Amino acid sequence: MTSNDTDRPLYSIAEEEEPLYKIDDYLDRDPAPADDGDSPEEEEEEEEHSDEEEETDAGAEEAAPSDAAKSRPSPLGILLKTMMTPVEGWKALKRARFSTDAFASGCFYPLVAVTALSEATGMFYEANVTVADWLTDGIIAFVTFFFGYFTALLAGGLILPRRSRELMHKDIGRQLVMLSMSTLAIFWTLIQIAPMLEPVLVFLPIWTIYLIYKGVRVLRVPEDTATSTTGILCMLVIGCPLLWNWILTEVLFPLTGR
Repeated sequence: MTSNDTDRPLYSIAEEEEPLYKIDDYLDRDPAPADDGDSPEEEEEEEEHSDEEEETDAGAEEAAPSDAAKSRPSPLGILLKTMMTPVEGWKALKRARFSTDAFASGCFYPLVAVTALSEATGMFYEANVTVADWLTDGIIAFVTFFFGYFTALLAGGLILPRRSRELMHKDIGRQLVMLSMSTLAIFWTLIQIAPMLEPVLVFLPIWTIYLIYKGVRVLRVPEDTATSTTGILCMLVIGCPLLWNWILTEVLFPLTGR
């Protein structure tokens, strides 16, 4: 073994070979930002999306009242629904939460006015009916239901069972009376338009009695007074208009010479 061999180390690692553990300057570099799952582009998109959501929510809040007003059923529509499906109709009226004035102007008063106008059909079926007679009959028809409604409310607050009297002081109770009388106005109009069908149409108020029966149940009148409340309301809703019609006929017809 030569001297050169003696000086050479047993284990020689070539300089060009990379070290086994190369740390470089890893520790000197800034630590990588924590990964929160959002890249800068994603953060910008989220900010834009949140801004759009805020604008959408603000717009939805502003549009909510108008949308609710548009989707709210009309009083006349609820009347027709009640006549077709009484239980669902009364529930819809209860959910709609109309004010008494809104229901009256949207359903009751227009139908009573139509009933008054329908008296003009008598000029087509009777030879001796004049315009003055039609005006008299129209006034009687309008006042019959108008006064009949308020008379029913007043009498109901006096003669209904004590636990049911408060119904006449609530919007839903007044609307029950108003809707029931609106059906009578419709039946009256049909009789005026088609008097030849009067023997059949005269029984239509039975349907009004059925509607009142269902309405009292839906409005949750106390069970121990439900039957008496139904009977009294039927008597008032049908009897008060008949009473006023009789009074006005006896008063106005002699004045017109009929």
